[in-house]
Amino acid sequence: MTEYDELPFFEGGASPNLAAPKPKVCRRHKWGVVFVNDPDRDYFGCERCGKPTDALASRRGRNNRARGGRDELAVARLLGGTKVGPLGLPHDVEVPGYLRLQCKKLAVWPSLSKVLTWIDAMAPRDDVRGVTVADTPGPGGRTRRLLIVDLDEYARWNGDASPKTLPMPTSRHSGDGWDR
Repeated sequence: MTEYDELPFFEGGASPNLAAPKPKVCRRHKWGVVFVNDPDRDYFGCERCGKPTDALASRRGRNNRARGGRDELAVARLLGGTKVGPLGLPHDVEVPGYLRLQCKKLAVWPSLSKVLTWIDAMAPRDDVRGVTVADTPGPGGRTRRLLIVDLDEYARWNGDASPKTLPMPTSRHSGDGWDR
């Protein structure tokens, strides 16, 4: 027996295979009761991969979905439109023949590039595409909603048909005290 046999490095059996692929996780979990040999240890989780459910994340997801549905309904009522969010369309509210909106109620205001991706997700038609963004003010606070639309589409409906030409100023400072 050598002095290395007494060291605790090799007590666990075979060493782990670092080149082995990681176990696959489910792309879509199938939630249900996961049965273990002992009935006292059964738990609610994924029946395929065994991942336990996170009750806090599940509740947060339910609350956010309900908050979004209430916001869609409020926007539809404000504009006299129809809530079409549950139909799986890229827009949530539709005023037929005039306006299609994607509604978002978020804790943090999104970036303008994110808003543009939401607008571009809707196919252009003869109506105005837009995004409503609402904040979550908390208990007793007033919800602020912003309507963001493409200016060219808005001008096609509400602007003057002929473009206006403004006279060019002759100098940067006209002498009346106001810079133009």
